[in-house]
Amino acid sequence: MPNATLELLLARNRIHAARVSRHDAEYFSRHEAGQAPRCLWIGCADSRVPVDTLVQASPGELFVMRNVANQVLAEDDSIMSGIEYALNTLRVDTVIICGHTHCGGVDFAGLMAVVPGEEKKDTPLTRQMFPLSQALRQQIKQHPEWRQLSKDHLKRFFVEANVRQQIVHLQQTALFQSAKRQRPLEIFGCIYDLKTGILDVLSDENGEVTL
Repeated sequence: MPNATLELLLARNRIHAARVSRHDAEYFSRHEAGQAPRCLWIGCADSRVPVDTLVQASPGELFVMRNVANQVLAEDDSIMSGIEYALNTLRVDTVIICGHTHCGGVDFAGLMAVVPGEEKKDTPLTRQMFPLSQALRQQIKQHPEWRQLSKDHLKRFFVEANVRQQIVHLQQTALFQSAKRQRPLEIFGCIYDLKTGILDVLSDENGEVTL
């Protein structure tokens, strides 16, 4: 029996391919030859954060890795293999780690951080989010005033803390340290606001861009 979702996607694909070829007959053959993106984008798998669309990127501009809550975990071969390829083969010079507001993965890690026993459940999601939950728990201990914040403000702090944590994780990898010794390489942390559609760069207390 035909699947309605798949049929719709295939129909859209055919329309897209025909439209692009009509305006530029060499479009697809140019991309077939290879890729040379300058930016590695590590983002969340959330369907509301369409990376190419929100920054108006063309195919070949971004090398994109996505998972739940944009996690960079050294033990996760899926994300690390992509980072290895981007740094060593594509030789990107910019890395963007992008979180977003109303992130379900970060909310889940926050729940694990504040509700006793939540982290003991053994599922793929709890294992993936456990390091972040521990980091958020430590953040709460260091900033007890956060407990007085509204739920929305606290969730925003958690999203920002997550991005900063993943930047640290990436900087600590041998892959990144080796690439950094060989050439200029920058990391930026960004937050995409679902309400406004605006992408903001994280800064520190002095207003400097987070690297």
